[in-house]
Amino acid sequence: MRSMSLFLRLGIGVVLLLGICWGSASLGAWYKTRETLNELFDTQQMLLAKRLLSLDFTTLDNVSLPKTRQLLRHHRGDQDDDALAFAVFSREGKHVLDDGDNGKNLPFEAEYQGFHDTHLNGDDDPWRVVWLTTPDKQFRVVVGQEWEYRDDMTRDLVNASVMPWLIALPFMLILLTGLVWYELRPLKQLAQKLTQRAPDDDTPLQTGRVPKEVQPLIIALNGLFHRINAMMQRERRFTSDAAHELRSPLAALQVQSEVIQLATDDEVMRTHALHQLDAGISRATRLVDQLLTLSRVEADDARHAFKTVDLQRTLQETLAAQSPWLIKPVCHYVYTPRPDR
Repeated sequence: MRSMSLFLRLGIGVVLLLGICWGSASLGAWYKTRETLNELFDTQQMLLAKRLLSLDFTTLDNVSLPKTRQLLRHHRGDQDDDALAFAVFSREGKHVLDDGDNGKNLPFEAEYQGFHDTHLNGDDDPWRVVWLTTPDKQFRVVVGQEWEYRDDMTRDLVNASVMPWLIALPFMLILLTGLVWYELRPLKQLAQKLTQRAPDDDTPLQTGRVPKEVQPLIIALNGLFHRINAMMQRERRFTSDAAHELRSPLAALQVQSEVIQLATDDEVMRTHALHQLDAGISRATRLVDQLLTLSRVEADDARHAFKTVDLQRTLQETLAAQSPWLIKPVCHYVYTPRPDR
């Protein structure tokens, strides 16, 4: 299975990241706006209740103010009937005054002071109300507001602040995708250069428009190209040295083979030539081993193969290998250096 491209992974990652951030910001904005609105409307309810406490209710009895739609039939804005409602009760629970809308349905509570949640008479929607008592303890004032009104206001405010960002989100994604594609172009160009590159080309790659985070990779590739080129040079040099070094031993082996073929009647000379042939094969084998060891040493992977060399013996073997023409038809005339020299 092919791995997913970096461009696609970045695109998916950006979409998920933006979605998570936008969702978290929207949720946080919702709770913060709701908290702020609750404080604002609680303050508004409390101010209205305090103003009502300053009125004289002794001359009132079951009075309802005109409904809003009756006062302003047109151009009354978007005022809701459940934005605020109030009512005034006597200490015994007798209805004294209300706003003419939802206030007449506010239930009476004789002892409670302050804010709490309740329901209107005959309605299941939750309301937040505040109860206060007049200084003379004769009347009780209640001001309420429906929770749904606050939630709708919160939603409208959050939508007003978040929706522009939601509309701009697709354009942001398009611009971001184009930016990522443009920034990844140097990597695609680098891949094309590597595809067309010759095996023995050790020219360093340029790091002009490559992102800074990718430059260590370019430097590592340049070092790899240099090491590969050095290894290829060593292989070529080893091949050349092996061909040069093996030419003389192989020529000596060929001479010994010809001597054996000519000495069909001379058993002594043929026996000596066979010994020389075996010695030449041993020298050629040892030479091949030395060349292979030298190749490994140059590659820095066989430094432990170094050992002491008998220079006198090496000199004798070299002279014998380089002088096959000294062998005559009469074998006792062949020159053989003494071991003690």
